[in-house]
Amino acid sequence: MPDLEQALRLTPDSDGWAANVPHGWAQGRTTFGGLVAAFLARGAQAACERRIRSMDTYFLEPVGPGPIRLAVESSRHGKHLTHLEMGMYSQDTRVAVARFIHADAVAGPLDVVPEAPAVEKDFEDAPEMPFIEGLMPEFLANMQIRLGEGDVPMTGSSRAVAGGFVRNRGPARGVAALLTHADAWPPPQLALVTKPTAASSVRWHIAFHADVDSVDGQQWSWLRTQADWRSGPLSTVTGTLVRDGVPVAYTEQTIVMYA
Repeated sequence: MPDLEQALRLTPDSDGWAANVPHGWAQGRTTFGGLVAAFLARGAQAACERRIRSMDTYFLEPVGPGPIRLAVESSRHGKHLTHLEMGMYSQDTRVAVARFIHADAVAGPLDVVPEAPAVEKDFEDAPEMPFIEGLMPEFLANMQIRLGEGDVPMTGSSRAVAGGFVRNRGPARGVAALLTHADAWPPPQLALVTKPTAASSVRWHIAFHADVDSVDGQQWSWLRTQADWRSGPLSTVTGTLVRDGVPVAYTEQTIVMYA
């Protein structure tokens, strides 16, 4: 059974942490961005006891299976917040970087949780997507998803919406699990085209509205994303990740499409 927890195992080394990107998580010519972000998040959690509240990830180079190294590039610890930058290296090349805001989990007088968007299809009406080897990204073998929002990619739809229900097939927890949930869907703008088109995320911001460190990734999340801002090859995709009817994260990605 796919095991995200096993895949994300970190080993301390002299100036950071060593890890190994496993086979079976490919997405095109690189590793699934949700897994890359999950490695960076686990490194940040190893470096800071405060909870991750905000994460900005930049995907700089393709990441293949094999050894990687995680290192803290900079950090500042204040009374209420910790700012931390984590880099991922393959050999001597920096392939990804993430900037984090950590904060203690305390309630405040202005706290508010946004309302969850209306569900287009209920769980029972959302068809499960079968994994078809050779036709679908390899990493999807590790996930279970049910199509509940938007239209299928490359169908010439008039709306750029995607999402539905998602969970990990194997053990997964916390921020790392939700990062794989939030990135499991194809970019919604792919529904607009009528022929195979490559797309890649180059920047990803995600903010967590709740304490998600104890989340069980084998339980269902629901996600809705949409690409309302599009300019040339670049699109801004925003979305909401929902657990048990309550939004727990806001996500925003910059996607480049290669026509």
